[in-house]
Amino acid sequence: MSVVFVHIGLPKTGTTYLQDRLWRNRDRALGVGLCYPGDGIDDHFHAAAHLQPKRYLDWVDPEHAGAWPTMVAQMRAWPGTSLVSHELLATANREQIARFVGDLDFADEVHVIATVRDLARQLPSAWQENVKNQRRGTFDEFVDAVAARADSADLSHGEEGPFWEFQDYVRILDDWSSAVPEGNIHLVTVPRKGADTSLWERFLGVLSVDESALSEPIESANSSLSAAQAEFLRRLNDRLQPSEIEWARYERIVKGELIGEVLFAGERGAPQGLSTEQRYWAARRARAMTAAVSARGYDLVGDLDDLAVAEQAGADAQSPSQQDVLDAALDALAGMVKIAPMPAPQPQWSSAARNVVRKARRRAVGVRNRVRQSRARRGR
Repeated sequence: MSVVFVHIGLPKTGTTYLQDRLWRNRDRALGVGLCYPGDGIDDHFHAAAHLQPKRYLDWVDPEHAGAWPTMVAQMRAWPGTSLVSHELLATANREQIARFVGDLDFADEVHVIATVRDLARQLPSAWQENVKNQRRGTFDEFVDAVAARADSADLSHGEEGPFWEFQDYVRILDDWSSAVPEGNIHLVTVPRKGADTSLWERFLGVLSVDESALSEPIESANSSLSAAQAEFLRRLNDRLQPSEIEWARYERIVKGELIGEVLFAGERGAPQGLSTEQRYWAARRARAMTAAVSARGYDLVGDLDDLAVAEQAGADAQSPSQQDVLDAALDALAGMVKIAPMPAPQPQWSSAARNVVRKARRRAVGVRNRVRQSRARRGR
C-alpha cells in the first residue's frame, strides 16, 4: 500500500535534526520500506517554498522548480511509505494545502505529522532566531507583541517578526484537516529533558519504522545561545542594520563566523527564559491551545502535558546583567581575533637591498649639492 507522510514542522521543534538524520539514513530507510525522496537534502525546502511563491518570494528559485515534481515521481514509483518533511509547510493556506495533497493522489493514504513544543521553550527560541537574523527588539517587546496578536486573525507581523503564523498549531492543523482526515493527523509532542522517549523515537514510531534500522547517527548540535550572548547580539544589531550592512555580509560574518564559529564554540550559560508574568500568560494560552486540539480526532504521540507551561518562574527567568553582556561581548571579540585570518605580510627588503637604496639616495643628494654649488660659483 502506498502511504505518504507529510511532516509540516513546526519550526524550532527539532526539525533540522530529524531531517539531517533522515537524509543521512535514507539508503537504510529504503531497506525497511521508507522512501525519503529528493536528489538533494534541500529539495524538501524548495518544494515547500515553491508551493507558496508569494510568501517566500526571495527563496523561489526557478532553477529548483523541478524539485517537487521529481519528488512526486519518486514517491509515485515507490510501493511503500514515503515521507516529505519541511517546516515551511506549516504556513501553507488551505488552497495551497489542497493543491499539495492533490499532487499525492496516487497514494492510498496521506498522513500529516506535526511536531509541537511548549510555549516556554518556543518563545525564547523564536526570539533568538529573530536576533540571529538582524532584528533588534528586546525579548520583552517580542513577548508583548506575540501576546497582543494571540487572538488576531491577522497573521501579518511587525518588527517582532512572525510567530503565530508558524506556531499556532490549533489553526495550522485545522487547515491541514481540511484536506486530510483528522485520524490521519499525528500530533507529536517534543519530550522534555529527561523523558523516557526521544523525539526521534516518537517520530519514527508514527512511521512504523524501527529505530535500530536507521542507525547512522549525526552530531546533535546545541544551537541555543545563552541569554547574555543573545542580548549582546541584539545590541550589536543596533549597529548593523540593513541600511549599514548588506545581508550577504551579515550572513557570512555574523551568522557564519561570529555565531557559528565563536559564540557556539564558547562557554554558554542558561538561555533566555520567561518572567513570572510572561509564564502566567503562556500557561493560560497553552491550556487553551491544548484543550482545542484535545477536542479534535488527532492521533496524539507523547503527552499534552509536554505542552503545558508552569506558572512558577524558574532560574531561567533571570535577565542577564550588564556585566554578563559585557563578558559575552569580550569573549566574542577574543574569539573573533583568534580565528581572524592573518593580514598579508608586507614585502620585506633585505639589508643589502636597503643599503643599495641608501647609497643611491646619498649619491643623488651629492649630485644635487654639487650642481647647486656650481651654479652658485657661476653666478658670482
